[in-house]
This record gives sequence, C-alpha cells and structure tokens, in this order.
Amino acid sequence: MKKAYISLVSLIAGTLPLAVSAQGIENPLKGGIDTLGKFVEVIVTDIVIPIGAVIVVLAIIYSGFLFVTAQGNPEKLEVAKRAFLWSAIGAIILLGAWVIAQVIENTISQITG
Repeated sequence: MKKAYISLVSLIAGTLPLAVSAQGIENPLKGGIDTLGKFVEVIVTDIVIPIGAVIVVLAIIYSGFLFVTAQGNPEKLEVAKRAFLWSAIGAIILLGAWVIAQVIENTISQITG
C-alpha cells in the first residue's frame, strides 16, 4: 500500500510542472467560460439538469407502473405512493439546483460588475 501511495505521489509530482507550465491549451468547455458563475451554470444546465430530468421521468413512470400493478393492495399502494413522493422530491431538488445556480451566477456577475 505504501509503495502504491509513493508511486502516485511521484506521478503527481512529476506531471505537476508540466500542467502548470502548459501554455496555449484551449478551454475544453464552451467558449467564453472564464468565470465561476458561468462554469457553475454550464455544469448545472448542461450536465445535471438533462441527466436528472431523465432520471426523474423514469422514476415517475416507474411509480405509475407500481400504482397499476398494485391492483388495490394496500401495502403495494403504499410503496407506490412512497415512490411517487420521492420522485416528486427529486424533481423539486433538481429544480432547486437550477435556481441556486442562477442565483450564484447573478450574484457573482453583480459583484464583478
């Protein structure tokens, strides 16, 4: 274990000067992203929201499937209700993440002018 740790540290220490002195490397993100606010916005709107929206839709479809297959069974209906509740909570969290990202972006843009 110690040997692997030493190898990892030496690898990082050996490549760090190359990464620090790298000149002319283009920004891998969309053009014009040079502030923290824009970075947060791109991460949330281009990665978190699309993936999360697909997951929320699949969770709602799954909870609907649970309602249909419950066929009036009170225990299965309770499981279906709980699945739908957590799907709705997930959708609210996803929307909240987008709102927080917008607030952070607007706050940082107002501070920096």
